[in-house]
Amino acid sequence: MVMPRKTSKKKKGFFKHLQKGTTGNIFIVGILVLLLTAAAVTVGGLPSMLSPHDGTQVKILPPAQDAQHNNLQLETFGFVTIAPTPTSAPPASSQLCQSGGVNNEPEILVGYSPAPGQTVSATGQIKVWVNDEGAPIIAPNEQIDASTGQITTPGDRTAKAPDNYLWEPALYISPQTAESNGTPHFPNYVKGDYNNAPPDKGAGTKGPQIDPVPAGSVISESYTAEYIWNVTSLGLAAGTYQAEFVIHDGDRDRGIGCVSIVIQ
Repeated sequence: MVMPRKTSKKKKGFFKHLQKGTTGNIFIVGILVLLLTAAAVTVGGLPSMLSPHDGTQVKILPPAQDAQHNNLQLETFGFVTIAPTPTSAPPASSQLCQSGGVNNEPEILVGYSPAPGQTVSATGQIKVWVNDEGAPIIAPNEQIDASTGQITTPGDRTAKAPDNYLWEPALYISPQTAESNGTPHFPNYVKGDYNNAPPDKGAGTKGPQIDPVPAGSVISESYTAEYIWNVTSLGLAAGTYQAEFVIHDGDRDRGIGCVSIVIQ
């Protein structure tokens, strides 16, 4: 007669202990998952590990000094966009401000408002006048309101001229200069003569009448354009800034002008 095999009490105890341990581990892991999920929901989700590509600026503020606590120093933040900050004195000019190279016709920029070193209100406008033998070029297919000069339909503002800079007039605020691949700011208004069909050279289109050119400006060519930026569209606090205007003329040349602007 074959007797049934008995499982030793020792082995039964082992499996019972193992089962209890596994259940306990699952319970602990479940609690941790719930806590992490609740924390992520509370702070609005986990931060992206990818660099932002929508022009978002990340500004790092210096920590307040506190003798009671240690400061955490951020050593690496690979996709930070350095936001323009005002200074007590005019910043140094960028490399492109120097005549020559890409800046082969700076004389097309005949006037600025405010004048270099002068002030503009936070609700005011920044203007530049361009004079050339052809209608100054803007972005392809850009549409301008014939009575006000307001840009109603932006053109292809990524389109570049043969010099690899944008057709569209652009204003850069240091340290986000054109040569550092900074953020371009495009005009809100275009007045006077303009050509929205580059690279064709011609008379272009006659827009609304330009505002009076600043005294002392030299108008020696037949076509004059006026580009206007609303200060509110630049997102700048009060202070002194180095403005870099990167503007194409009416054919194959480019003028770059750098002026110090004070926003009140």
